[in-house]
Order: sequence, then structure tokens, then C-alpha cells
Amino acid sequence: MTKLIRAFFAMAVISLLSACGGGGGSAGNTSGVALFTSAAEKITISPGEVQTYNIGGGIPAYIATSSSSAVSVQVSGKTLRITGGNGGSAVVAITDAAGAKVLIEATVGSGIDLYTSAPSTVSVGVGGTSAVYRIGGGSQVYLVTTSDTRIASVGQTTSREFVITGQSGGKAVVTVKDTLGKEVKIDVVVGTVDQLFSTAAKDVTIEVGGANTYKVGGGSTIYAADSSNIAVATAKITGNDLVITGVSTGKATVVVRDSTNGSLEINVTVGTGTPTPLFTTASPSLVVAPSTSPSFTIGGGRAPYRVSSSNASIVTATVSGTNLTLNGVAKGSGQVIVTDSAGTTVTINVTVGTGTIVALFTTAPGTVTIVSPASATYSIGGGSAPYTVTSSNVAVASVTSTESGFTVKGESSGNSQILIRDSLGASVTVNVTVTAAAAVPVAVLPGDSTGAVGDTLTFNMSGGSSPYTVSNNNPSIATVTQTGNSFTAKLLNVGSTKVTVFDSLGKTVEVTITASAATSQLRISPATITVGEDSTNDVSLTIYGGTGPYRAFTSDLVLSSVPAAAIAQSANGTAFVVGLGSKGNRCMTSGAGGIVTLGGTYAITLTVLDSNGASATSTMNIKDNSKGGVDCN
Repeated sequence: MTKLIRAFFAMAVISLLSACGGGGGSAGNTSGVALFTSAAEKITISPGEVQTYNIGGGIPAYIATSSSSAVSVQVSGKTLRITGGNGGSAVVAITDAAGAKVLIEATVGSGIDLYTSAPSTVSVGVGGTSAVYRIGGGSQVYLVTTSDTRIASVGQTTSREFVITGQSGGKAVVTVKDTLGKEVKIDVVVGTVDQLFSTAAKDVTIEVGGANTYKVGGGSTIYAADSSNIAVATAKITGNDLVITGVSTGKATVVVRDSTNGSLEINVTVGTGTPTPLFTTASPSLVVAPSTSPSFTIGGGRAPYRVSSSNASIVTATVSGTNLTLNGVAKGSGQVIVTDSAGTTVTINVTVGTGTIVALFTTAPGTVTIVSPASATYSIGGGSAPYTVTSSNVAVASVTSTESGFTVKGESSGNSQILIRDSLGASVTVNVTVTAAAAVPVAVLPGDSTGAVGDTLTFNMSGGSSPYTVSNNNPSIATVTQTGNSFTAKLLNVGSTKVTVFDSLGKTVEVTITASAATSQLRISPATITVGEDSTNDVSLTIYGGTGPYRAFTSDLVLSSVPAAAIAQSANGTAFVVGLGSKGNRCMTSGAGGIVTLGGTYAITLTVLDSNGASATSTMNIKDNSKGGVDCN
């Protein structure tokens, strides 16, 4: 009976508290417990992982937000779910109905340090390809780069795998980096690194104007050469050939270097008899206008040369190698003395400001034609600086000037005149005609290509005005068959042929197709292709030889992409397609690696591995559109 009375009393107390709002868990919670979560202040979560925590205290209902896409959050009642994204970090904010807030710092990572299956040092042969290495740990996405693409290139088929291809002998460093900036570095040695050597003796003698050629070998196989005195001797490397040229009588040291730390010195003596007397192309007495800087050449004697002025307030002079420059400072007279290393001198009497001077001139022709929005740059000389340059119609042709030249840019179709004046009022006029940009020219994709005898290459025609007509100048090398806006070239014999495409208006474009000897080994056809940066079409290649299935890699995932999965083998050659990369186009003016010369090319290496580990490469050259910095987007 006593137990029943106690139980009844306890139930009565609980009912009374509930009626007074003291039961907790409702919007009217007055428990005084602060908002909290079971998550720590800082958490680490893997990509795709879901972590669940409890929320309590404060005043329900609860909401949660994330400061970035690195993690996503969801609240269901008092349960918080945090899901990891691809990588990075975020701040998760939990807020109750009264505005109280709790913050959690979330970092997306595997919880494992960044790693790669590659050893710390990798050796690859020239033209050879390493094993396929995997990347893990750290925080995705991963980026693989090389310190020197001339030595070794890298290719990725997915962000978790990469290969290394040897391009030329030497050493490079491959760096694997995750989105949190963690890095793993791999030392790469390509080929054998023997001691650098040259067929030139330690001491050589060359006559003035003569040139001797020597061979360079060993070391890492990208060579460079410098001369300690280019006024006496110059040095140039082309492949494995070192050419030393005698400029003037004297001595110099030629230093040959490879792409790593190898170097050797060659002592060069130029001329053995009496040297040509010291001379300069400047007249013994000449007139220079104030603020002008005429240039002349120094020769003979014994280099190096030096120069001085008897009156630097009137005229100054500088010398660079064999180039002499005079600078008119103020009206008056002075003497410029040229001296060689043997102490021989030549004196030039200079008058500044009076007498006959060089007339104002520009390197621009009298009439200039520009296709909008291109620009052209020209020099100004003679007369009396400073110069002013103006355009009669800036809506047609705008102009910007420097101390010694100007650039004119075509803005819209029409005519304008560029007027150049010096400080004494002399003037030169250049007539400018600006035309609209031409229609899209007829184009062939890919461009110049190389394949092996027996291969069939496919080309697509676009631009211009269809229909198109195809002409082949050497049918003994390739049989060309046209179907609509495409044509194929069946390679028959070793050699080259030129295929010309005509549109309906007579506009043409020409591609060179080269056939090399066929081989049973693994290869990619075409071996070399050229693609304009304006093109966004896929490029088809064919794999021959080897043992399938195959895997494909590219040295640049930004401007290109290759199949991520294994490529099945077929009886008549296995095709795979190179598409656009993560950038979505092939434009190099807005972010390709390295600096691309106007009208130049950027090379991407495409690598294929077969199931036995054999490798083959093809080069896709992306050609700049020659628009002078105008993006192709």
C-alpha cells in the first residue's frame, strides 16, 4: 500500500510540473540550457561521407547553414547531418529560434595525408612512359605538374591517376598537389646522364669572320652556349652542333651548359695577325639634333670597346658590344672618343643643334591597311624629339605613342590619317584604311598530320562557303576520298602530299599529309596534328598495334580530355576521341600554360598504354589565332 501511495504522489507532481510549462522540449523552454551540439568545434570529413550529430538546448526550432560548397548540411528536428563535398573547408552555423548560434569548422579530407604510389625518384627513358601511378589521401581535387615539360611531361586520365613521359634527357620534378595545398614531389631522371663533352679542344683559334662547328654530347640533352665577350666571339647551339663565330680580334671564353648542372669551358682566340684598325661608321664630324640619339657601329681594333665625351653637358655616348649611341643633350660642341682594349682611339667631333640633321621619319609606309580589331606598331626617328602622334578619326583608327614609336589599332571600317610631328614642327602623314574582319575562313580539322603507311586519316571541313572541293597533288602517297564536308586520306607510300580544299567562292586552305613507314609496334595515328585554338570540335585518332585494352592520357586536362575508361581493341585500328578540357575551349590567350607567341603553337602530348605496358605518343599542336591578344571566345 505504501508503494502505491508514493507512486501516485510522484505522478501528481509530474502532472503539476507539466501544466506549469516545466516539462522542457517545447517552444516555451525555460530550462536555461544554452544551445549546443554534440559535434566538436573542428571536424574533418571525407568527400561523400555523412556525419550525424545531436542539437539541444536553446529554443527550437533549429536551422543550420554552410559557408561554402565544401560541405552541405541538413537539420531534422534535433538531428544535424553534415555531408562532405569534393574538398576544402567551411563554417557550419547552427541557429535556434532566439538567434543563439554555435559554429563548427569543417575540413573536407580523407583523414589521410596526401600520397602517391610513385617512388620518390622515377627513371624514364627518352620517349618512354612510366607506370600508372595512383593518388590518394589529402583533399580532392588533385593537380599534377612538371617543372620542365622539355624534360618530362605528365598525363592524367582521371584526377586520381597519372603517368610520366620522358621527352629529352635530363632531370625534372613532378609535383602532386591537393586542394588544401599539400604537396608530394617526385624527382624524375630521363635517359642516362653521362658527363657533358664537346669535340672542341680546350683552346681553339678562329679567324675574324670565320665559324667553326663542333659536336656536343653527354649530360642532359638540352644544351645552351654563351660567350664571355660577344664582341670577340659568338656561340650558338643547334641540336648537338656548337657553332663558334669570330667577330673581332681578341679572346673570349665559351661556356656550354646542359639542362642540369653540367658545364664546360672553351678558350677562344680570334685572329692571329695584325687586327683591322679601329673604326666607326660615324663621320669624323657630324651634327646631332637636341634630344635625338643616332646609333653607329664600331669595328676593328681589339674589343671590348669603351667610349667617353669631352663635354657631357652637350653630348653623351654609350656603347653596347659593337653598337655606339650618341645622345644630343643641349646646343653646343663636344668630342666623343672611342677606345679599344689596346688603347687605340678614334675621335668624333659632334655639333649639337645646328647644321644638317636627319629628317623626321617613321617605319610605317605611306599607306597602311588594317583589319579591325588588329593593330600595328611602327618606329619614329630623326627630326627633333619629343614627338606627337594623332589620328584624324579615332572612331576608325585609334593611336597610342611612346618616345620612339606608335601603335595604330583598327576600330571600325573607314579611312583616317595619322599625323606625326616633332618638337620643331616637322611632320609626316600616314594614310590608314581599316576594313571589317573577314568572314570565317575555310578550315580543315585537323591540320597538317602525320601517319604510317596503311593508315586512314579523317579530316573535317568548315568555314568559308560550302560546298567544298578537294584536290590531292600526289595520289601515289595517299588516296583522298571526299564525303560531304569531310574527306579521308588512305596512306599508300612513304612521303608527303598536299591536299587543297576549295570553297564555292574559290577560297582555299592547304594541309600537308605525311606518310611514314608502317610498324607493327604500338602507335597512334596521326602522330602529329595541328588544331586551331578557335576550334571546339572533337579530334579523332586511331591506335594501331600493341595489345588491348588500351588506356589514354593527356599532358593538359585544362585544354583537352581523353577517355577515362579502358579502350576496347578492334580489328581495323582502335579509335579514341580527344575532346575539350575543363576550360571548355582551346583558347590559349586566357590561361594556357606558359607564354604563347603570336601565331605560335602550344603542344599537348597524348599518351596511350596497352595491356602489356607498351606506350606510344601523339602530339596535338594548338595554334594561336594570330589576333594579337584577342581571345578566341
